[in-house]
Amino acid sequence: MKKVDISKLLLASAFLAAPAAALDFDSLPSVKDIVSQARTAEVSAPLPALPADTKAVKEWTIMVFMNGKNNLSSYVIKDMNEMEVFGPTDNINIITQAARMKEAAPYNPGGGGYDDYPWGGGPVVPHPGWPNPYWGGLPPMLNKAGETKDASTDWVGVRRYLVTKDGDNSALSSTMLSDLGTVDMGDYKQLAEFGKWVKANYPAKKYMLIGWNHGSGWEKSLHLFPSVKGISYDDETNNHISTPQLAQAIREMGGVDIYASDACLMQMAEVAYELKDTAKITVGSEENEPGDGWGYNEFLSRVHSNQTNLTPDVMAAAAVQGYKAFYAPKGTATTQSAIRTSGLVAFRALLDQWVDMVMKEDKAMLNEARGAAVGFGGAESKDLTNFMELVHGKTKSAALKSQTVKVMDQFYKKVLIDNATTGDKFKNAYGLGIYLPGYSFDANYNELAWAKDGKWDEFQKWLTTKDAGTQTAAAPAQ
Repeated sequence: MKKVDISKLLLASAFLAAPAAALDFDSLPSVKDIVSQARTAEVSAPLPALPADTKAVKEWTIMVFMNGKNNLSSYVIKDMNEMEVFGPTDNINIITQAARMKEAAPYNPGGGGYDDYPWGGGPVVPHPGWPNPYWGGLPPMLNKAGETKDASTDWVGVRRYLVTKDGDNSALSSTMLSDLGTVDMGDYKQLAEFGKWVKANYPAKKYMLIGWNHGSGWEKSLHLFPSVKGISYDDETNNHISTPQLAQAIREMGGVDIYASDACLMQMAEVAYELKDTAKITVGSEENEPGDGWGYNEFLSRVHSNQTNLTPDVMAAAAVQGYKAFYAPKGTATTQSAIRTSGLVAFRALLDQWVDMVMKEDKAMLNEARGAAVGFGGAESKDLTNFMELVHGKTKSAALKSQTVKVMDQFYKKVLIDNATTGDKFKNAYGLGIYLPGYSFDANYNELAWAKDGKWDEFQKWLTTKDAGTQTAAAPAQ
């Protein structure tokens, strides 16, 4: 990977020497100009399937925890078919724990799903609310008489698969390793057990874990869909995996080189920091993901093309650039990034110093910057760099401007690996979201390591608390 030349961004001497009035963030090179983008690799021909000896130590094992026991059930088959187009290389294992539930509603982030309309005259059942008890079965548009289904794709429950290549084939050709029957996919202990089992049976020098489901960033609940909490929501058990539990599960499986979220809103400072001791790299989206999630054929095509140099950074960039390649032709607005967790402690310490300075600024100015910063749906998340960029442009403090550059220097030099966006909506999204609520502070935030170790929680409490003088009008004189 080509390293970022941060010297153009720093210009520290210029910040220190120039008068306050001359310090203008707009004079710096744009973030887009200095963030390294991984090259889009040409697609190579898929290699033959894995050799019979799966116990041999491979270079990589990719584990995909696919919780489709919710309204994403139909996407389990779709995404596994995408994985099979290229399949693994001769030195990579791909293992899935795939879960599906009966009559799961199709994912429809914009509303208007089958469960949102009172078919048969019954009341509307809240999303995902599947199936509507007043239907007496499948809704008419899904009940196709005489339709023949492939047995490899027509199943429910929880299964483990060894992914194999089959080209463009709608059937699942991967090898089913076990049928687990009923398993709580919202239990972090099940995720930990999956990781330990994979490592024991498909050992590798490096491991990548992909969490596949809904996501709501650090939060315990997603405001738009109250039933969706954290990540890996299981509709059958009403259980989910919280951010601290996600870290615990990865810790129990012995850690991974890359943790990636094929889920909404998970690429936040709070999530990455929680995982800093268990995952060397995190990959994910700052924004809501479209229903299709990752384009696994685009990701794995880049894995095949770079198989002689599959360092963790290259593997993470293949995921980021594969995601971009999948959505760019569609014109869909998306984000995806990869960050290195080893730089987060120093990053947080510098940000704490920035917080000490920024809390001396005018709240109205900061709230204006918060409102203008690129935001992401449902999680009260904003792009951290864009927010700091706006504060930098508004403040008159030379010290705060200088500290802003120090924080960004650490981010681009030691934290960010790759960042990719599609669509103009996210052209100022630079790879890491952070909690920036507009109205009130969520006390659940205090449970996070990011809040316990740092000062961002103090900043948000301060920023969302109205000054006493602005809350009520002064009492009339007696």
